Order: sequence, then C-alpha cells, then structure tokens
Amino acid sequence: MARVLTRSLEDFVETLVSWMRERYRFDPSQVELAFGHQDDSPAWEIDLGHDRRLALQGRIDRVDLFRNPDSDEALCVVVDYKSSQNQLDPVLMAHGLQLQLLTYLNVLRLWSNPRELFEVGRLVPAGVFYVNLRGKYERSHNRRAALADSQQARKLAYQHTGRFDTRALRQLDDGPGTPPGEQFNYRLTQAGEVNKGSREALATVHFEALLDSVEVNLRKMGKEIFSGAAHIAPYRKGTTTACDQCDYLAICRLDPWTHSFRVLKKVEETA
Repeated sequence: MARVLTRSLEDFVETLVSWMRERYRFDPSQVELAFGHQDDSPAWEIDLGHDRRLALQGRIDRVDLFRNPDSDEALCVVVDYKSSQNQLDPVLMAHGLQLQLLTYLNVLRLWSNPRELFEVGRLVPAGVFYVNLRGKYERSHNRRAALADSQQARKLAYQHTGRFDTRALRQLDDGPGTPPGEQFNYRLTQAGEVNKGSREALATVHFEALLDSVEVNLRKMGKEIFSGAAHIAPYRKGTTTACDQCDYLAICRLDPWTHSFRVLKKVEETA
C-alpha cells in the first residue's frame, strides 16, 4: 500500500508540474497558511449584533496567485488536498453543510493586510478546488482501451473539482492547441464560450453571490449558537444521511431506522 500511495503521489506531482508548465498561469504562494492563530493573520470575524462576534480560525492547504502586471491586485485560488474524491454539492452548500473551501476564499478576500504576506494590495477570489491525491480513473471496456491513452487518463484522474469564476478561465487554463477541461471540469462550445452545462464554471456575479452566501450561513449559525440552539437534526439528502459516515454511530441513541431526518431540498435562486 505504501508503494502504491508513493507511486500515486509521484504521478500527481508530475501531472501538476506539467499543467503549471503548459497552461496553469497561477503560482503557488502559500502552503498550510494559518489564520486566526497569530496577530499577523487574524481570525475572520463576523458581526452577529448585540456586541457578539463569530471568529473563525483554520489552516489553508495551498494558496495560488496570479499577479496582474497592470494593477496592484492578484487573483487567488484555494486548493485542498484529499485522499479520496470530493465534490461541492449545491444543496449541501446552500444549507451550510459544505462551507470549508468557500470560507477559506472569503478569508483571503477579506485579508486585512495582503501586501505584507502576498505583496499585493488586493486579493481577488478566482476559484476553490478539491484535489484527489490518489487519482480517480474511469473504468474502461477492456485492457486495450485502458492502455490506449494512459497519459491522458492520468491527467483526467487528477482533475480538480470545485467552483471557479469564468472571468479567470484564461489564467486557470491557458493552453492553445491542447484540449480544454483537463485540469478543471468544464467544456467549451464551438463558439469558444463556456458550455452552460459546466456547473463548476460560474459567471462572476454568481461566483461572488456564492461567496456572499457563505457569510450569510455563518452569521445564521453564530446567532443560533448564542441563542442556545442545539437541535439533534441530522440531514437526509436523497438516499444519503449524515449518519452514514459518523464515527459515533455505534454509541449514538438515534435510531436511523425510525428517526425523522431533516430533509434537504434544492434552494431556489432568487432574482
């Protein structure tokens, strides 16, 4: 197993370096970036009213920057490494259950003194991505098909999943003569526009609205904490429940066979 994981990591690094050389215009700037743990990287504080605040602290796996040569700002991307496949689910995000990556990007957007650490006056959010370190290879019909284009298959295995601003697409994936959508999940129309079915690619107004919704959810949670709310309300989404991967299921007194789960439904967008 150790040899397999080592080989997977080697494949991942080789693929990542290849993208950086050929098409990815961002540069890694910070790794294991802590916030809220020291004076020079303060916590993200959200005003809850009545002299109450919610302070968040954490550590960001990786921050990449594209510095604009014509202005005093940089596009920023948050990358989070995982040992398995992870995806951002719009229903879970809307209900405040998948906020980690987007919270990190908000922290960078509101960083109090970016010049000191990042050498720019302003950080502009461009995207958030999960990266599966083990890779996810698609099934093939036979051995010949699996080995037909092993290099391309490896690139797709390490494809980043998340959300990004289409305004930054040229900096994220600038590879003339190479097929789009290797590193990031999107498709282009014949006219060169982002296909409407590419749900990970968001127009700027929708991407910014997604970031703003994180603060709304966190403020709501903070107010509920101060009010003393501590409901036992695990969720159900389709056939999935919050109990499916709970480490404390063996000692929990909640019976998943009889419990009435909190059903998560799609939140309709308002104009």
